[in-house]
Amino acid sequence: MTEELSPPAVFATLDDEYARDILVATNTDRLSAKELSEECDMSRPTVSRRVNTLVEQGLLEEYTHVDPAGRHYREYEARLERIEVLLQDEGFDIQIDVRPNPADRITSIFENMRGD
Repeated sequence: MTEELSPPAVFATLDDEYARDILVATNTDRLSAKELSEECDMSRPTVSRRVNTLVEQGLLEEYTHVDPAGRHYREYEARLERIEVLLQDEGFDIQIDVRPNPADRITSIFENMRGD
């Protein structure tokens, strides 16, 4: 599945230091909002606002878990892999690459197995 991300919206989001810090922190590990707050040294409301924007734009994946006591909590993982900007005669060619979401990964695996 190919997602159409809005380059101006993505660039505006990446202009925010907090959003960049969240993406870097979640690039290799899934982290909760509490962990992001501690890791990135920002308040929980700041984390919440940035996480909501990043999830809406498809740059961050949200996972819901239930702990042994039955409490729900969310963890976040970066989906952004690469942004490439090429200057051409006609203007800019912008390519934004994100990891596929888990459901699309599973679908892709089964389609490849079936030969679709």
